[in-house]
Amino acid sequence: MYQSQHNNEVIFDQNPLIIFQQDEILEDLLLDHVLMDCSNFANEDTKKRKRKSSTGVKEKNIDDSSNEYKLRKIMHRDLERQRRQEMANLYASLRSLLPPENIKGKRSISDHMHEAVNYIQQMQRKIKELQIRRDQLKKFSDSGILLSSDNGSSSNSDLPNFEVIVNRGRDGVEILISSVSKDEGFPLSKVFTELLECGLNVVSCVSTKANERALYRIQSSEVNDSSTDLSLLQGRLANFINCL
Repeated sequence: MYQSQHNNEVIFDQNPLIIFQQDEILEDLLLDHVLMDCSNFANEDTKKRKRKSSTGVKEKNIDDSSNEYKLRKIMHRDLERQRRQEMANLYASLRSLLPPENIKGKRSISDHMHEAVNYIQQMQRKIKELQIRRDQLKKFSDSGILLSSDNGSSSNSDLPNFEVIVNRGRDGVEILISSVSKDEGFPLSKVFTELLECGLNVVSCVSTKANERALYRIQSSEVNDSSTDLSLLQGRLANFINCL
C-alpha cells in the first residue's frame, strides 16, 4: 500500500493480496462465530432433551409407582374380602352345630364362640360319663356270665348277691344294682325308701334279667339340688341291700 498526493487529496492504494487475506480472516471469524452459535444451540437442545427425558422418566416412575400401589390395594381388598367370606362360612358352620337353646338370644360372634366352648366341654363330660357307664355295664354283664364246668353246668355260688354302682347322670344320680335273681323278687320299695332318706327322689326304674341275674337301673333327682357324695351313697346302699 502506498500513498499519492494529487490536488491535496490523499489516495490509498491497497494491495489485492492483502484484501484477499483480510476477507479470508473475516470469513474465518464469521465461520467460527456460526460454529460457536451452532454448538451452543446444540448444547442447549441436548440439555433440553435431557431435561425432558429426565422429566419423562420421573413421570413414568411416578405412574409405575401409582399403578403398583393401586394393584396392591386391589389385591389386598380382594384377599380381605375372601378372608371375611371364609370366616363367615366357618361361623355359620359352627353355629349350625350348636343346640338352639345354647345360642337363643345371642347374636354376637363372641357369644357363639363362648357357647361353643361350653358345649364342647359338656360333650366331653357326657362322653366320659358314658364311658364309665359302659365299663360298669360290661362289668355287670361279665359277672353274670359263668364259665361252664366240665359237665357243662354253671353256678352263681361264687358271685356276690348284690353289686351297687352310683354315677352322676345328666338329670341327676343314676344307681345300678346287680343282684342274684330270686323267686321272691328284689325289695325295690325298701331301696326307694332308703334313697328318699338320702335326699333322692326316684324318677324312673328299669330292670332286665340275664344269666340268672337281674340288673336294675334307677334314675333319681336330688331333692335340694345339693351335690351328693356319690362314693358315700354307694357304700351306704351296698351295706343296706346286703343286709336285706
